[in-house]
Amino acid sequence: MKKTFRRAVVLGLLALAAPFAALPLAKPAAPPIESPDAVTEPAATAPPIFTPTPTQRSFDADAEILIKDDGTTRTVTVQEFLIGTAACELPPDWPDDAILAQMVAAHSYALSLGGAAFACNSGQCAGWTSAEVLQARWGDDFSRYYARLSALAEEAAGAVLCFEGAPAAACYHSISAGRTEASQNVWLTAVPYLQGVASPWDADAPGFETTITYSAEQVYSVLLTLGLDAEEIENTPAGWFGEGVLDDAGYVAEMSICGQTFAGTKLRSAFSLRSAAFSVAYDAGKNAFRFTTRGYGHGVGLSQYGAKAMARQGKSWREILAWYFPGCEVVE
Repeated sequence: MKKTFRRAVVLGLLALAAPFAALPLAKPAAPPIESPDAVTEPAATAPPIFTPTPTQRSFDADAEILIKDDGTTRTVTVQEFLIGTAACELPPDWPDDAILAQMVAAHSYALSLGGAAFACNSGQCAGWTSAEVLQARWGDDFSRYYARLSALAEEAAGAVLCFEGAPAAACYHSISAGRTEASQNVWLTAVPYLQGVASPWDADAPGFETTITYSAEQVYSVLLTLGLDAEEIENTPAGWFGEGVLDDAGYVAEMSICGQTFAGTKLRSAFSLRSAAFSVAYDAGKNAFRFTTRGYGHGVGLSQYGAKAMARQGKSWREILAWYFPGCEVVE
């Protein structure tokens, strides 16, 4: 029976135009910003993978920022950095205080790297991008959008979010699962101000809950890439996935698959899910799996949609940062 199923899997895969034709393994890209009235979802791009550096209480808030742009290292001014990061992460028509909170968070994160480069890909508008790329992206709206972000960058330029006097690793993501995630559940390192806070506004964000369907053949192929041997995979797909164990923020801490346990973050990457807050259901009639996710991004630190909601409620960017990074303070 197992051989029959595996033979069917192989034949099914060969019938596809390309392997994983309907299973994008790269992080989904944010849709382009089309107009100030468009409902545009921010990118789920994370800052560089969190690597804690020794506490450095001496820093220059006006110093140029070192970036590693698709392998090329160079420096940009604080003004250019704030505009370029905000343009990659948020639609330019969002509330002022949401954009200001994003700018200060990105600047603080870059300073927290202790001299290491801020990784980005300007050509793909991932992490940071240049005015030239934005001009091509925004077209006739470039002057208006860029002028607005420039004015906000002037306001945010001298502000740095600090913890005990040192720049905070102020991570950010698009939408949480209703509560932000603790840093150690994603990057193994526990950071005092990245232990998770309630973010109930995210449940109202567009795309908070989404479902994607993969065929059993596609899932079978991914299980092989996870290191499962073909002999370990049961005949009946309905028995492949066990119940997920959730952490305090509602993200999958671990899940059993065919008798082996995998971290939720690893499964999120393997199946290209929008977040690690997910559930899996098997549809026997279609011989397919439905992956339902809540939130978008790693979930640590600032929720961009939460910041938008707080700003619309009249909260200042300082209040937004104080909420998502408890114990930190803004130094100007």
